[in-house]
Amino acid sequence: MLLSIENLNLSVRDHQILRDVSVEVAEGETVGLVGESGSGKSTTARAALRLVPPGARMSGGVTVCGNTMTDPAVVRQVRRTTAAMIFQDPRSVLNPVRRIGDSATERLVHVQGITRAEARTRIAELLVEVGLKDTERLLRCYPHQLSGGMLQRVVIAAALSSAPRLLLADEATSALDVTTQAEVLALLRRLQRKREMGVLFITHDLHLAAAYCDRVYVMKDGSIVNHQKGSEIFVNPTEPYTRALADAVPVLPERDPVEVRP
Repeated sequence: MLLSIENLNLSVRDHQILRDVSVEVAEGETVGLVGESGSGKSTTARAALRLVPPGARMSGGVTVCGNTMTDPAVVRQVRRTTAAMIFQDPRSVLNPVRRIGDSATERLVHVQGITRAEARTRIAELLVEVGLKDTERLLRCYPHQLSGGMLQRVVIAAALSSAPRLLLADEATSALDVTTQAEVLALLRRLQRKREMGVLFITHDLHLAAAYCDRVYVMKDGSIVNHQKGSEIFVNPTEPYTRALADAVPVLPERDPVEVRP
């Protein structure tokens, strides 16, 4: 397994956030994590990479590509070369007063120790791979000069710059319009197959999770309450809360065709 979370518990200031969470992601697999806002989806992904608030208490086991995420040196190595995370809002990730090229190459230069010229070349190649053109101009732009879809592609390119085996995508398409969302999802699928990555796909869109993911975990109040195949989980849910989530999705009523008179 690329990602194995076993009985993970997380508490912050005596308030328990996660309770006995267990999630697995295999190589080449897309696994969905869905639930209401505040259910613990993003916290689970962050905890997998030990991105937790100061003073947080964790118990349970987290393994990424065979590396136990307890030793700080191992955690840093995993973040550098093995796993990457796409955060929900690209505008909150990119510094608004720094050029795209400086933000996107920062990890390569300061963490992996390659030269700025090499880093810019690698990022430019990845920008082309994620479907962006005129990369030299884009690298000189500031975040406010790009659309949301373009920024999301920049963030994806930056996340892929270290050639990770595991990708944690936290609401990576929630801020995008439907057309751009479809393009980004197709892009992620193509890159996943090319690189044989495992993907933990966090979303609040139930239909999207069912259509896009091989398996889906459902979270409620910091716990996993259901786990089924993506093709089955909202068609034939085996757990009451999952059924309630599926029933809560609005469905447009059918309308009689409008008669068009000449």
